[in-house]
Amino acid sequence: TNLGGLKWEIDKKGDALDLYEKGFILSPLVMDIVSNYHLAVTALREFKRAEPFFRDALLLHPHSKRIKYLLIDILIQQGKHHLALKEIEGAMITFGTDDDLLSAALKVRDAVGPMEIDKRSDQRGTISLAMIVKNEEKHLARCLASLKPVVDEIIVVDTGSNDRTRETAKVFGAKVFDFKWTDDFSEARNLSIAKASGKWIFVMDADEVLSPLDYGLLKRLVEKSTPGPVAYSVVTRNYTTQTNIIGWNLNEGKYQSEEVGSGWIPSTKVRLFPNDKRFRFEYPVHEKLEPSLKKLGIEIKKTTIPVHHYGQMNQKNGDGKGEIYYQIGKRKLDEKKDDLVAIHELAVQAGGLGKHREAIELWQRLIVLKPDSPLAFVNMGTAYLKIGKYDDALKAAKRAVELAPRMKEAINNHALCELYRGNAGQAIVILNKLLGQEPHYLSAQFIQAAAYCCNGNKERGTKAFEKLEKTITSPGLAVACHDFAKKLISAKRLDYAISLLDVAIESKNVNQDLLSLYHECGPVVHSSPTGLFSVERLYPSDTADLR
Repeated sequence: TNLGGLKWEIDKKGDALDLYEKGFILSPLVMDIVSNYHLAVTALREFKRAEPFFRDALLLHPHSKRIKYLLIDILIQQGKHHLALKEIEGAMITFGTDDDLLSAALKVRDAVGPMEIDKRSDQRGTISLAMIVKNEEKHLARCLASLKPVVDEIIVVDTGSNDRTRETAKVFGAKVFDFKWTDDFSEARNLSIAKASGKWIFVMDADEVLSPLDYGLLKRLVEKSTPGPVAYSVVTRNYTTQTNIIGWNLNEGKYQSEEVGSGWIPSTKVRLFPNDKRFRFEYPVHEKLEPSLKKLGIEIKKTTIPVHHYGQMNQKNGDGKGEIYYQIGKRKLDEKKDDLVAIHELAVQAGGLGKHREAIELWQRLIVLKPDSPLAFVNMGTAYLKIGKYDDALKAAKRAVELAPRMKEAINNHALCELYRGNAGQAIVILNKLLGQEPHYLSAQFIQAAAYCCNGNKERGTKAFEKLEKTITSPGLAVACHDFAKKLISAKRLDYAISLLDVAIESKNVNQDLLSLYHECGPVVHSSPTGLFSVERLYPSDTADLR
């Protein structure tokens, strides 16, 4: 149990060897060789001679932080600052940022200087990346690394970071400008584009990336001749683990390195546009360039280039930003009164923050102004479900289906409402029809599986869960069953909840929370000769505001 001076516990020996073989950690013997070799190289100043050996070592151990750092030192010692920066940027993405690496990196960047556009040369096709950031140290390195190969300048406006965001941006060659926060995202955006010197401007956020698959198309767009100014709208893929959100799309596998979660929700906005001082962002929150472009008669074309956004995958970070957006949005709505866009944005923010009653009031306000909006009824129905108003939720869901008969989210909500109201058979009929139209709609597949269980069709429920186990939702089925069972209990459908939990356990979609919930439910049912169930006995806090 002793290798190279390192003592392992017997049961950890195999794991350690596996990690060594994959290059994640170095054996003590290899570590000693690497360190002693670097000492000898430094003493003899044989850095050029040693560089290929360190590169070979890194190929053998690609996840070794020690070898990566020593290679960076070898490059710095030779004055190969650009190569050193490239390795540093990769290290920051792979290993994160520590103070020692950052300090060395900033010294190298000072020697090289920021990314610059040569004003004496032809600037046609040059791109300035324009960003506003605050406390984005965890995400910024990956974002900038994804953009550096196709942009000629990086402009970063910092709105008050107290982490290492500014230093990280500088390491990647960004020109960093400070902005005193004024509760207005447009003001910060406008400062970022005002500092740009490229022929084109591309706008990104720190929790977004661009895929290398689209580098060629982006360069062709900016190098293409057009008869007049043209701006390009880009689809943002907002990745999520939730499958029941309006507009949800399944990850198709084209962008394997960028895709996360179960799928994505699209949002479209202008991100690529000519550098023109007349173009300015508007609105203090959810800032947009489109109003300015439309006033000037600038053509807006669509591009197939997607931007990959991970904000919703970081729920804690998302909640903090959401509250900021919500408060700014409220002030925006006070100013604009009956502006449909402002009402819609604020209602979505309220729902995302769990302010469901506020969301309902806002959706009702929007419906008064636009009574034929299926989106408003779907979202309002979802908010009613969140607070246990099942009859109101059903009315909203039915109205949404009337307005948009093929809208999958509206139909899905209708089925969900029927299930919560005790009509599992009706929910199955609705879902069967929906899945005939949308066979890959995972949210409907899960509710259908649950509905079969609730309706007493254990065999079909089991088969439906077996089908789900072959999809990307498989790892989360136990959590989904537990959470859905709790919602059924809150809706006073204990028999439905136990039927679902039974199948979940038998199909091995189980975790400790699910088992605990099942054991809590069982005694209540068996102790009651009528099978009646008191929700308050199990979850008084969940139902206190529903009585």
